[in-house]
Amino acid sequence: MTQRNCTQFRMKKPDELENELNNLQQELNILKLGTNNSNKIENIQKSIVHIRIVQNQTIKDNLRNFYQGEKHKPKDLRPKQTRAIRRELTSNEKSIQLKKIQRKNSSFPQRTFAIKD
Repeated sequence: MTQRNCTQFRMKKPDELENELNNLQQELNILKLGTNNSNKIENIQKSIVHIRIVQNQTIKDNLRNFYQGEKHKPKDLRPKQTRAIRRELTSNEKSIQLKKIQRKNSSFPQRTFAIKD
C-alpha cells in the first residue's frame, strides 16, 4: 500500500475516515506480527498519522465555527500572542478620551508656527 496524503483524506466524511483508520490499524497489526517489511509498515503508520491530523483539524474547525463571535473562547482557540500583547488596549480603547481632556484640547488647540525666511 502506498502512503496517502492529508489532501486525499480531507474529501472523505468522518465515518469513512474512521473506517479507513480501523482498516489501516488492523493491517498494521498484521504486518507487525508477520515478516519485517519496514517500508510497508512505515507507509501505513504515516497514513494513520495523516488521518488523525485531518480528524483533529476538522474538529478544531468545527469548534472555531461554534465559538465564532462569542466573548469567551477556550484557550486553544484564542490567538497565540505574547502575554503583553494580549493585555494591550485595543485601538478603539486607545482612541477614547475623557471629557475633561476633550474640553482642554478644544480650549487650547495645538499651535502651528510658520518659520520666516
